[in-house]
Amino acid sequence: MPFNLSQIFGGWRKKKNKGRKAPESSPHSFRSRLTLPAERGGSDASHGPNEARSSKVATQTKNKSELAWKLIIAPHISEKSTMLGEGRYVFKVAGSANKPSLKQAIEARYGVTVLSINMLAARNKKRRRGVILGIKPGFKKAIVTLKAGQNITEF
Repeated sequence: MPFNLSQIFGGWRKKKNKGRKAPESSPHSFRSRLTLPAERGGSDASHGPNEARSSKVATQTKNKSELAWKLIIAPHISEKSTMLGEGRYVFKVAGSANKPSLKQAIEARYGVTVLSINMLAARNKKRRRGVILGIKPGFKKAIVTLKAGQNITEF
């Protein structure tokens, strides 16, 4: 296989900072973006305080959940999953995942509203090549239905 799974699904695992400074030490750090325009010296005074605050909250909550990184393993892309239609996505999830925690994780990671989740567990399968007997490992997957008009752009 010319590629390993981390190269194919590169955006699905946490990336480590290689030789970069911690985000708090940079001048455009995450904490400095959360201040109001009046506190920054009024450079963005054309925007009202509510507009600035709402945009900062969106960047703060999206993609910051540890639960999401633990539960969602990868997208499950197959012919059947692509034929489900708009607003429905299939994910491979951890074996310990349940519907309420997975709903919370997907909403936190992608910033969307989840209407329903259908889960199923594919069991182990025996595979044989000649006299050699092997096992294809099972996995758990979730079919997620989003609110109308919303989508996940990572697919």
